[in-house]
Parts: sequence; C-alpha cells; structure tokens
Amino acid sequence: MISDYLTQIDDHINFLHATRKPPFNVHFHLHKGCEIFFLIRGDVNYFVEKTVYPLQYGDLIITNEHEIHKPALTTDAMYERVTIEFNPALLAHFQTEFFQPLQCFYDRPLGENNKITLTELEHTTLVDLFQKYNHAKKHPFEGDALMKLGYLLAILSHVHRFYETNKEKALGIDLPLRLTPILAYLNQHLAEDLSLEQLEKQFYISRYHLSRLFKKHTGSTIHEYIVFKRIALAKRLLKDGATVTEVVWAQALTITRDFFGCSRKKSVSCRNIMRSKQALGEACRC
Repeated sequence: MISDYLTQIDDHINFLHATRKPPFNVHFHLHKGCEIFFLIRGDVNYFVEKTVYPLQYGDLIITNEHEIHKPALTTDAMYERVTIEFNPALLAHFQTEFFQPLQCFYDRPLGENNKITLTELEHTTLVDLFQKYNHAKKHPFEGDALMKLGYLLAILSHVHRFYETNKEKALGIDLPLRLTPILAYLNQHLAEDLSLEQLEKQFYISRYHLSRLFKKHTGSTIHEYIVFKRIALAKRLLKDGATVTEVVWAQALTITRDFFGCSRKKSVSCRNIMRSKQALGEACRC
C-alpha cells in the first residue's frame, strides 16, 4: 500500500544535491532501483554499460538497476550534480494506460538512449522541482512525505515527456576501436574466464596495454567493469526467477574468483560456493 511507502519515504527516494572538487574517481556501480542524474557543472563523460555520453549543463542521464554506470571527470573543474535514486516498485502504483513514468527507464536496450538533452525551458522546469524537493528535504515537517512523492511524480512525468519528445536520441561517443570488440566480447562471455591472460590471447593485445587503455578511457579497471557486469547479470537472473543457489552454481568459478580472488586453477569448494551465495545476495541488494 502507498501508506507503507510514505511512512519510510526516504528509504524509497534518495535525493542528493552535491558539489565536489576534483580530482577523484567514481567507480562503476549499480543501484537498487532507478536513477536520474542531472549535471549542473563540471566536465564529465558518463559511462553506461559500454556507451560513453559527453555531458554539458542540463543534460540528464537515466539508468535502471541493471545498468552499470559511472561519471568520469575529464578536467579539474568543479563538479556539481543532482541525483535521484528511487524504488521502481513505488512508482508501479501510479502507472496507468496513459501514464507510464517507468517506461523510459526500461523500454530500451541496456546502455542505450540513457541521455536526454534538454532545452533551456525544460531544464528550468526540472531545476524548479529539484529546488522544491531539496527544500522539503532540508526542512522536514508533518506531511512532507506526501509532498516529496508529489515532487517525484512531477519530475518523472516531465522526464518521461522530455524523453518521448527528444527526437534525436543521444548515441554517445565511440570508445577506441581497440576496446570496442573487447567490451562486446566481455558482455557475451560473462560466465567464462575473462582474465587479462585470456583476453591477451583472444585479442592479441598486451594485458598491460589493455589495462592502461581501459583505465585511460574509463577511469576504472577492467576487472571492476567485469565484476559489476556479472553482478548486473546475476540481478537479472534473480529477477527472472532463478534462485541465488542456481545463479551461483551457474557462475560458480567466476563469482568465487571475483569475490575471493581464488586462483583459476583452484577447484570451487562447497564452502566457497556458500560464501559466494552470501556475497552475491549482499551485492545484488546494492
């Protein structure tokens, strides 16, 4: 019931307006639900899955809980943004035949059409709603949960409309040609051995050069990317009805290596499988 969400509204909607001075690095990550990212200032390339979106003031990025993502700061300019993470189960109560605020978050391939470029009027509209939500957050009062929910519904209504009317969907920019087939291979072979040694053999590229190239263009390691891609896959399998045990056994070797650094030559013991179950359960709640 809606009342159950309203009593713990801040557990289901996480609004953040933050400013930070580079240099620093943000790692690839996943959220429990959907996220709206709004850039106010800073020089940012935003990674979603294997797509890179260059951002400017007022650009929006939308992601769901299955899309790994991260902002990569390209200069030392001050970085300011608004993010809203929300529980999609809450919004499901408000979906109708004519109002489907979650459609733009899910009705598209992973890592595609995440960026919405706004007009001046559109981002002014959203900034006004962000300010109202932020004020309600900083000055709590009895009944503010209903107001926060109302602001979120208004924001999502506008985001959905802007997404639908944004005729030219942002495709992102290409990564170096050397990385493109490697990322495609990673996405298609997540349950297999994806060690640097294996990738070196598969693509005839030095593991050291590959590591430097990936780090240069994403700000993170290729191992981190693979780990979060595997967690995202596990979350999708769980959502589709698989049990944690089935997911762990299906990816037993890779999950055990990811979480515990086991050698490729070691057998996967029952103890490690049980530890992997616990770790995967925790990771899939992130």
